Amino acid sequence: MRVSSLYCYPVKSLGGQSVQTIIPEGRGFKDDRRWMFVEENGQFISCRAVPGLLLFSAEVAGDELRFTRLADGALLCAVAGARCPQSRPGRGPQEGNHGRIEVTVWDDTFLATLVDVPKLDQLTETLGIPGARLVYMGPEDIRPVDPRYARAGEEVSFADGYPYLITNTASLDDLAQRLGETSLDERRFRPNIVVSTDTPWAEDDWTSLQIGSHRFRLPKPCARCIMVTIEPETGEKDLRVLAELSRYRKEGNKVMFGMNGVWEGGEGSLETGDEIVATASAVR
Repeated sequence: MRVSSLYCYPVKSLGGQSVQTIIPEGRGFKDDRRWMFVEENGQFISCRAVPGLLLFSAEVAGDELRFTRLADGALLCAVAGARCPQSRPGRGPQEGNHGRIEVTVWDDTFLATLVDVPKLDQLTETLGIPGARLVYMGPEDIRPVDPRYARAGEEVSFADGYPYLITNTASLDDLAQRLGETSLDERRFRPNIVVSTDTPWAEDDWTSLQIGSHRFRLPKPCARCIMVTIEPETGEKDLRVLAELSRYRKEGNKVMFGMNGVWEGGEGSLETGDEIVATASAVR
């Protein structure tokens, strides 16, 4: 087995970057979902509610966070120093004295850091989320992994629940075949690491992956939602994707595709083409 693809999504719910090499960290890949748009009350904004967000992408270039429109590649905004937002006086009851604000992602409420964005109102209008604010997860902004599946000290970024999502090329091919399609865009499942194998659903038995010196623990399968029906770059929905998965990949009331992952350490970068060794167990 080898690494087929690697993905990073700097801003939650926007399109991301396909990369050839990337550095794993405890909260996820370097810069993966370290930024997020929130409502005035700090509630996270998702493409589940605003699928048009997927028509735009964010990428990190040097010290800039850049927002682009996928249709024509137009640069909408470049935020310099986005990893080190400047402290500033609070503007509202939720803000402290250093530009930090309470934010909520699902059941988790924690502090994040406000980012000054040039022409923020113009950017959020274009993205279809007028009035939104951009926040950054700095080293001091802590969000633990779900304690039901975590080990001591494990943290996650603004991702839905886990630092990494791993998928299998053969499983995607199997789903496409069941739908009568020649292929499906893997990006609709928003993976971080795509594993190239010949065995559909082999990941059901994986408990860990070794990629070079890096080890990833896979605590549980990933439950999927309506987002997987959204075609990247067009925003069009194909409801058959979730319906077909529901037919044969349902556990209780949840539909599963891919594995959640937690990084357990390693040195250097991951690269596409890297060899992968999986530890499998018949009983998870």
